[in-house]
Amino acid sequence: MIMESYDYIESGLIFGLSDIKTLRQFKYQAEDFKTHGDAYRFLVQYFDKYAEFPKPETLVDNYPALDASAQMLHFDYAIDTFKKQILFRRIVNTFNINKELIQEEPKRALSRIMDNLSDIEVLYDEDITHYNQNASNRFDAMKDRQRQRQMGDGIMGIPTPLSMINQTGVGWMPGELISLYARPTVGKTWMCIQAAATAVLKGYRTLLISTEMPIDAISLRMDVVMASMMGYELSHKALRNGDTCNEDEYQRFLDDINEQQLLICDHIEGSGSFTVDAIAGLVRKHSPDFVVVDGVYLVSTGMKKAMWEQSHAVFYGMKNLCLSTNTPIFVSTQATREAAANMYVPPRPDQVAFGDALIRASDVVMAMSLVEQQEDRRIIQYQKYRDGQLPVDASMMIWDVNKGHIEETEFVTGDLF
Repeated sequence: MIMESYDYIESGLIFGLSDIKTLRQFKYQAEDFKTHGDAYRFLVQYFDKYAEFPKPETLVDNYPALDASAQMLHFDYAIDTFKKQILFRRIVNTFNINKELIQEEPKRALSRIMDNLSDIEVLYDEDITHYNQNASNRFDAMKDRQRQRQMGDGIMGIPTPLSMINQTGVGWMPGELISLYARPTVGKTWMCIQAAATAVLKGYRTLLISTEMPIDAISLRMDVVMASMMGYELSHKALRNGDTCNEDEYQRFLDDINEQQLLICDHIEGSGSFTVDAIAGLVRKHSPDFVVVDGVYLVSTGMKKAMWEQSHAVFYGMKNLCLSTNTPIFVSTQATREAAANMYVPPRPDQVAFGDALIRASDVVMAMSLVEQQEDRRIIQYQKYRDGQLPVDASMMIWDVNKGHIEETEFVTGDLF
């Protein structure tokens, strides 16, 4: 068996077919279902008769074999798995119907099997779309963007912690890969947490993945950052070291964030133990609006390759994941040892560790550095931006991480470097 059970996936599909647009785009027939074709046929006939979709309880009453728990399954994940299950069954069936021919005339059987597999490949090739076919979708998407901008403080997409980017009216957009790189100990993890917290407090479901820190350490940092953004005052040092702190303030904050949509995954078992496929599985399973991966350089492909090949495959794999799930993903990675020679100048694109694949795969690239004689400041330099150059070269950041206070304070030009 591949993926989840047919029963669970097909039940999730049927519960998810609850609006006319989704039903029209669903290309499959009742015969394509292994276990719940009759329930799908009932749903279509019900809509044709009453011009509305049956409620989940109506579906379950008429077809008790449906798995009611599958109502929580994300539809995109369900349909992606459903397609794979159909493909799996058809490939197996191709070999089964040619079983005798394989024994009697292997060469002829091979030719027939190859023809059948080619037909299956064409059937499931969805990379090509006629230009006019998705015209209505583009119009609907345009209206959605207008509504989103009106409702989202004038920002389309996921709000960022950088006002220079927010001022363009466009935040982190679906399908984008946003990359931040710096030398060790500059503060990449804190910036990842700031990006995640900004999205969460604006109501966006966010998945934060750490390859370097356990969940307790990440959560403690998230506490002080979100507390600062929400008007509370906590001390990271006090919380971490067990020093005296304002316990009432901390409890009020924890009560206040009870409903926030933040998911955290820590994976620190060692380099190479966390793969792009594993991240893809998390994204498809939990359907976040925004994903942050702290320490993407510790993610692997799961295959033995040279380091530069690994990084190329990982970075382009992350970009493909952005596109396939229509989700913006923010990642951090290391600069090379050469870049460590000057901690007060943002590293150059050719100083990204393990090659420049990250620069080429990303839509937005930022480099971060310390500020000489100002421990409470950081510089974030914009090195690549989706629509060309921003009006400024970099942003100066207030950097009081003990209190979780990370904020853009001024814009700077290249003369600073």
